[in-house]
Amino acid sequence: MLLGRQGDPAGAARMMASFARRSGPFPVARHLGLRLVADAAREDGWGEPVAWLRTAEEFFYGAGVQPVSAACRAALRQAGESVGQHRGGWDRIPSPLRTSGVTPREYEVFVLLPERPGNQQIARRLSISPRTVEKHMASLLNKTGRADRAALCEFAAECATEPA
Repeated sequence: MLLGRQGDPAGAARMMASFARRSGPFPVARHLGLRLVADAAREDGWGEPVAWLRTAEEFFYGAGVQPVSAACRAALRQAGESVGQHRGGWDRIPSPLRTSGVTPREYEVFVLLPERPGNQQIARRLSISPRTVEKHMASLLNKTGRADRAALCEFAAECATEPA
């Protein structure tokens, strides 16, 4: 964190990589560290503070440590990120998608994409409006960093073939 504050983002990133390697056996310390460094990293423009906050929030929510989970959620909101509600279905979402902020409802759309259905088909299958499907698709494109629907469908197909 100090290296980032001193204008050395590459050095700060190296220290975080070292922290990630060394903190593995200590999950509480690891996730608390991610939470504590994220604000400074966001302010100073280095690292992946949003991903760190989402990872920490997920860990502390799952561990039942509500104050730290709430602090992570507040920091995400302060960073201008969307913060999903804790509803059922999060455990079905693969970790990389979950840490990108994909919601359970968006994931329901995502798992249908390898078949390359149209919005109307998805809407009928999930009993939602085509407009809601459009919104979920736009959100999925943004959260996964895919350029277009074809790339998103291809990514969904890749995810479907990977072992769980």
